[in-house]
Amino acid sequence: MNFADTQWVLVITAFVLGAGLGALAYHLMNANVAHGIKIRHQLTERELEVNQLREGLNDHFSRTADGLAAMSRQLKDMEDQIRQDAGHLCDDEGVIKRLTNKPETAQTSMETSEPDADEVKAPVEPPRDYASGSEKDRGTLSEDYGLKPEVFEPPRT
Repeated sequence: MNFADTQWVLVITAFVLGAGLGALAYHLMNANVAHGIKIRHQLTERELEVNQLREGLNDHFSRTADGLAAMSRQLKDMEDQIRQDAGHLCDDEGVIKRLTNKPETAQTSMETSEPDADEVKAPVEPPRDYASGSEKDRGTLSEDYGLKPEVFEPPRT
């Protein structure tokens, strides 16, 4: 065997090994790219599903609001009909008075009604955590809150 033939064998072997290693590297890199493309495709599908769910929820809430408005109108119509029928057919004055008067909020009815003698109450205030400055109403942040006055006792012998 000649030295020149040995060089050609080494060159061909190196070329084949380089091509094999290049093909292996390309395959590994291409697998990562394919995996990334697959993940992007799944992400796009999930985003489409989320958007469809949002549209469905918007549609649901819109229909629910329309249904509640319709029920509210029907309730108002029924109340009006009961008031009219009670005015014509009922002979109990208490029931007629309750049904024919428009319903008031609890606060306006409490303000307009006359309080009974035994139901007169002082206005209720929420607890305060500050000192108002008056002797009568001291808050929890006043300087002497919760302190008992010191009583000086001489030492006993």
